[in-house]
Amino acid sequence: MRMVRAIATLSLIGVSGTAPARELAGRFGYLGEWDVAATLSQEAAVGSSASLTGSLQMKHNAVCGPGETPEKSGHIRMSVRGDRYSAQMTLAGTSCAFSGTLSQSAHVFVTCGGEGRIPLRLWFK
Repeated sequence: MRMVRAIATLSLIGVSGTAPARELAGRFGYLGEWDVAATLSQEAAVGSSASLTGSLQMKHNAVCGPGETPEKSGHIRMSVRGDRYSAQMTLAGTSCAFSGTLSQSAHVFVTCGGEGRIPLRLWFK
């Protein structure tokens, strides 16, 4: 009986593992001057849609202008279905929501704070 209980416990441990993290990459800015990176973990999956969340880092890959910081950090929460997504991002204390297609070539325009509409491209590595 102990052996059966031990096998059942071990099988539950193997089944209850979490989904692997997803690496998100992207470019932000008119010239793609900000590299975007995030490691997302799955919160929930409903049907063919997944809810992912994680910390977000942006690094400036060009010469920074006056008052610019070379790095920004924040948080992103995404709902992904196929190659389409909707997201909420908090970056440097400013929140915004947007949706688009995960692709290195397709972009969306994001309005966060007073910066106006800035192009953003996101994809999974």
